[in-house]
Amino acid sequence: MKTKNQSVAKSASNVIMVLMAIAVAALLIPACKNSKNQVASKSLKDSVWVQVDEMPVFHGGDTALLRFIAENTTYPENAKKNNINGRVIVKFVVEKDGSVSGASILKGVDPEIDAEAVKVVSSLPKFEAPGKIKGEAVRVYFMVPITFALK
Repeated sequence: MKTKNQSVAKSASNVIMVLMAIAVAALLIPACKNSKNQVASKSLKDSVWVQVDEMPVFHGGDTALLRFIAENTTYPENAKKNNINGRVIVKFVVEKDGSVSGASILKGVDPEIDAEAVKVVSSLPKFEAPGKIKGEAVRVYFMVPITFALK
């Protein structure tokens, strides 16, 4: 049977172990991040970037992008019947040539609504300009919210 002092000592030991793990992680994470960025900078062709010098530009800007999505989205009938609404966030890649690929749901609402959001984003025309790092076109992750609301 453990004494109260043994329990306190074990708890203190666990806290110290957790703190040591956090300290080691704090030292290793920035090092991994920097080495990853260095490796990625050597192979710009295949990497997909989140932060770039110049973000991709849609013809007409963000307003035109959202307008295209609004004009080309069809509210699923079943979702209308069941009064399903909400905001879907779609993630996709703007390729080096401005085309769109890899649309997927980051935050969904309903399978039918999510499928419609992916469909419309996948149908986007090429962006006017791709993302760039040091003047070189690169692949960039892009996110867009699509709100489904019944009036």
